Amino acid sequence: MLILRKLYLSLFVVISMTIGANAAGVHEAVSCLGCHSPHYAVDNKIFAVKNTVMKNPRTKERLTGLVAEKCLGCHELEEFGGAGIRPIHLHTTHPIGIAPNKKIADVPDNLLKDGKLDCISCHDPHTSNPNFMYLRVNTGSQGENMQYFCAMCHSSKADLKMLGIDSADQMKVFSSMNQAKGAGEYLRNKVNAMNKTPEYIKPLGKLPKNDIMPNYQNPPSWVYSPEIDLTSELNKVNEDIKKSKTDPRNTAKNAQ
Repeated sequence: MLILRKLYLSLFVVISMTIGANAAGVHEAVSCLGCHSPHYAVDNKIFAVKNTVMKNPRTKERLTGLVAEKCLGCHELEEFGGAGIRPIHLHTTHPIGIAPNKKIADVPDNLLKDGKLDCISCHDPHTSNPNFMYLRVNTGSQGENMQYFCAMCHSSKADLKMLGIDSADQMKVFSSMNQAKGAGEYLRNKVNAMNKTPEYIKPLGKLPKNDIMPNYQNPPSWVYSPEIDLTSELNKVNEDIKKSKTDPRNTAKNAQ
């Protein structure tokens, strides 16, 4: 298995270098299973990676609830909970996990995660995104028009006439998160940056080390020997379902 992992990582590096020279990003080399795991997920949205070590330097708290918690499962050094793949460091990065100061930035609510800045406020990491570094705005093949991206939230500091627009609301922002309409550019205030999904994923033991290798080839040990009492967990789920059905608020909704 170690040999297979080394081979996979070596192939990733080679493909990444090739794709990186000719396309928007290198997630094509990772494929869907580098980030998601259909059967052995460690967090919601069937994520395969999760950083449980790094703390937000602005809030001094863990990244719980942020998409950044998953992104930094890869893009942080191993000693800080990542996989060491193109690491970034939150103490030198645009702030996340906080509500934007309206005197500094005009960020539409639809680009926030529960009212807070997150990685997905600026990036859509899916391979349908053709933009440089998976940014939500087209800045050119090498990011040479980065001022257009910054104007998305900091329009008062940008020369909008030079950018060919009258206001930031005219800007087109990329999203892959509307399956019905398809991946593409949408008006800044209309773009769908993320979808709400039920939170039900619960790992059955200690999280495995973050790795871009598809974990169906190296499943976590708890798949075979769960550290959590499955019967007890199932009973809890059934109890929650019963409570939900008897909750008068839900009964009223169903009646409507």
